[in-house]
Amino acid sequence: MFRAGGPAKQVFGFADYSDQIEKWFADLADRGSSVSISFRFVERIASNDVASERGIFQMVSKRADGDGRTFYGRFHTYARRTDGRGRICVDYDTDERSATLEEEFLAAIDVDDVDAFAA
Repeated sequence: MFRAGGPAKQVFGFADYSDQIEKWFADLADRGSSVSISFRFVERIASNDVASERGIFQMVSKRADGDGRTFYGRFHTYARRTDGRGRICVDYDTDERSATLEEEFLAAIDVDDVDAFAA
């Protein structure tokens, strides 16, 4: 698994990315902060063994003092079926063209609306 992009515009392998995420969530918990993330899709292409999904994510952070912020970004994942389960191979995100991301998020397809992409 590879993860690329993000605000730092870096590329990580699975082990480094996993360590980074664990530390980030531990730091949030230590500060009494929380974060939630929602996904909406603009494209979902899949066959029996591989898939490509693109969309917009919304991340809502809330600090212990109640202050909160909302962030948006674009994502693109590639996955393959291994041992009967879908596994993400590549996860890319960016905040490019961020001025329009809230509008695009609201216009994109809900994560549970799989029929919208049925061929």
